[in-house]
Amino acid sequence: GAPHRRKRAFDPVDRIFTSPTGAMSPPPGVHLGGHPASDAMYGTTTAADATMNERYFSLYAKGKTPPGSSTPAAEARDAGDDAPQRKWNHLPVDSIRAEFPALTDANHDGWAFMENAGGSQVPRRVADAMHHYMCNNYVQLGAGYPHSDRADATVHRAHQLVKTFAGVRPCSAGGAGGEVILGSSSTQLLATLASCFDVLHSVGDEIVVQRAGHEANIGPWVNLSRRSGAKLSWWYPGPNGNAGDVAELERIVTKDTKIVALCHVSNLLGEIIDLPRIVEVIRTRAARDCQIIVDGVAFAPHRPIEVDEWGVDWYAFSPYKVYGPHVGALFGSAKALELVTGPNHYFIDPKQVPYKFELGGCSHEACAGLVAMGGYLRRLVTGVQPNDPSLDRAPDDLNIAGDLDPTRAECVAACEYMTRLEQTPQTVLAGYLSRMHERGFIRVIGPLTDDPSVRVPTFSFVPTTGGVTVASVVAAAHASKIAIRSGNMYGVRLLEDLNIDPEVGVVRVSLVHYNTEEEVAALITALNEVLLG
Repeated sequence: GAPHRRKRAFDPVDRIFTSPTGAMSPPPGVHLGGHPASDAMYGTTTAADATMNERYFSLYAKGKTPPGSSTPAAEARDAGDDAPQRKWNHLPVDSIRAEFPALTDANHDGWAFMENAGGSQVPRRVADAMHHYMCNNYVQLGAGYPHSDRADATVHRAHQLVKTFAGVRPCSAGGAGGEVILGSSSTQLLATLASCFDVLHSVGDEIVVQRAGHEANIGPWVNLSRRSGAKLSWWYPGPNGNAGDVAELERIVTKDTKIVALCHVSNLLGEIIDLPRIVEVIRTRAARDCQIIVDGVAFAPHRPIEVDEWGVDWYAFSPYKVYGPHVGALFGSAKALELVTGPNHYFIDPKQVPYKFELGGCSHEACAGLVAMGGYLRRLVTGVQPNDPSLDRAPDDLNIAGDLDPTRAECVAACEYMTRLEQTPQTVLAGYLSRMHERGFIRVIGPLTDDPSVRVPTFSFVPTTGGVTVASVVAAAHASKIAIRSGNMYGVRLLEDLNIDPEVGVVRVSLVHYNTEEEVAALITALNEVLLG
């Protein structure tokens, strides 16, 4: 049927639950026990965990908050999330840039970073949090002593932060539920996921794969088709991209289609596909249990992720392109997770998700960075400085200032504010590239528009005048201290379809909210020098 719809400002923050007798219980899905992988994140409570749970519950009596729970400050913020009169305190651009060491004059030596689709810069707080974690809490999870308890809290909060950022709504609140799996990259996570489908598909099944995206969400499904004997159907782009051609999708999806793998935004084209419409087509025409697997890596740095509203089964993105540490994230809905078993050790219960999918566990120090990334997102729209001494917590507090984690409404507001900040640089660059395209100096692939409902500020082009190459364009930009690059950006199949040599590739310019109109003007000057001679 049609994808589930929900109110946009929903905030999936764990609550403190009270039994009918008035006794306190932990938030749903949070258990502290003795499992080496930390039941605080992954496990289920057993009789052997009684002592640990007593310590957990005693925190309430002491006025402290266990990991993953709302604090009074967060509860107060949550109550105002849906209030129409809520006012945001947006951080000005100069203050935003000051958050990033690479953007300060002393560190970047005048360089403008415009290759953000390959990885964004990180706020100082992210690097500091990872450093602090490794110097103070770099121990195993689930061991029961204070350092380990703080590590438990960090890993749990990181997963909760990513779920909040992605718009995961629990089943108990009428949503699709689900979990977030962390790994080294989206590429690794999608390859791992595809291997879990081996036993589910065979001859007679069909797999539809969009060719306009990154190979991360193409190759795994091509390989699954070869292993299983399932039919592979390609979803081809239009002449100049047009990654989300609905008519073409309607033609190739059938009642035998069991998987559709696609990108939300092409990392080369910058085009935003109409995901709700795509989901509707698939749900109407494909098999009932068809899995919709979305690569959202190029979408996540620019717009709010709404996995519950869109009704997708799986959604991958890369926090290291959203101002966080080098880690990948994969959402799986509760229903989708019931279909597959993670590849972790045989003695780990399949219901221990995400741990069953996180081979060897996730990076704990990266989790600390993710928590700090959340603090940055909140600061964008509230002005709250997470290291404000008045809000600091004692070192032995498991919560570690958890009331500073962003709510869902704050995540959405931060993304919408980033979209606003991107718009002027995007308009200036889109206008310039469109004029150069029309005059025959370059060929832009992707939408020739600055419309934020159609594209994000990721632009790719090839020079079309004699003697000018992608390499010479990039060299001219570098000579002006503008960091861009050329290549195929792992979109080899798309470039082949557009008759562009993948070995040469395209010039890509990718902006985010900390890029300025002045930086774009400097890029245009450098491009004019090489394109116009």
